[in-house]
Amino acid sequence: MVNPVARQLAGRLRGVGIPTHVGDDHLLGITTLITATLTALAACGAPLGTSPSASSISSLIAASAPSASASGSPVQSYMTTSFKVPLTVVVDPLLKSPPNPDSPGLLSWDAVATTDEKVRFLTPVELYPPGSSTPQPPPANYLDYLRGQAAHGAKFSNISTITVGGRPATFMTATTSSGMDGSLGCPFLGADQGEGCFGLEPDLSLRIAVIDMGHGTTLLAWARTGIDAPDNAFVSMFERMLASVQFK
Repeated sequence: MVNPVARQLAGRLRGVGIPTHVGDDHLLGITTLITATLTALAACGAPLGTSPSASSISSLIAASAPSASASGSPVQSYMTTSFKVPLTVVVDPLLKSPPNPDSPGLLSWDAVATTDEKVRFLTPVELYPPGSSTPQPPPANYLDYLRGQAAHGAKFSNISTITVGGRPATFMTATTSSGMDGSLGCPFLGADQGEGCFGLEPDLSLRIAVIDMGHGTTLLAWARTGIDAPDNAFVSMFERMLASVQFK
C-alpha cells in the first residue's frame, strides 16, 4: 500500500509530481524513495513537523538515478587489472568492454559499431622517433618530443590544457601527412615497430591527451577515428571518459 502522505507530498512538490491517474502499484517505487528521503533529511537535522523543500527531494532522487550515456544507455565503471598506472574509468556503451588487452603497457577498447574507431591508453616503454628504425627510451619531456613531430609532417590543433584524474595534461588533435610507425610508443620492449607499436598515420585522426604522471612517467590516452570521416559523437564520448578517470 502506498503511503498517503508520500503521495500527497509528491503531488505538491514541483519536479516530483505524480499524475493522479497512475495506480498505486506504479507509485510504490517512487513513494518508497520519497519515504527514504524524508528519513535521510530528518537524520540530517530537518526539524520534525516541517516540510522538506522540493529541491532537497529532487536532488536526492536525481542522485539515486543510474548513470547513463548521452544515448541513454547505462554506462559501467572499469577497474584495471594489469595496467601499470592503476585506474578506474567509466566506459560508455559505444565501446566493447572489458578492454582487450588490459596489459601493463596498454589498454585498448574497440568501438561497438566499427573496428576502425578505438580508445587506447598507453604507457610507452620505448618509441621510434620519426624516420628511425632504432627504438629509444621515452624522452624526459615527452610533450616537446611529440610536438617536434611537426617537423616530419604532423599537425596539432585544438590544443588545450586539462586535468585527468587530478594530473596535468595537454589535449590536442593529431594528424599527419606521412606515416610515423612507432612514433607515439610501444607497450613493451621489443615490440614490432609496425605491428606492435603506435604512431601517427595519414589515414587517422587522434584526439590525444598527454598526461604527466610525475617521476618521468607519461600516460597517453587517445580516441582514434578516420581522417576522412570524423566521428564527433565518438570523440565526445572519449572526452567524457577522460573526465571520469580516477587514479588509484
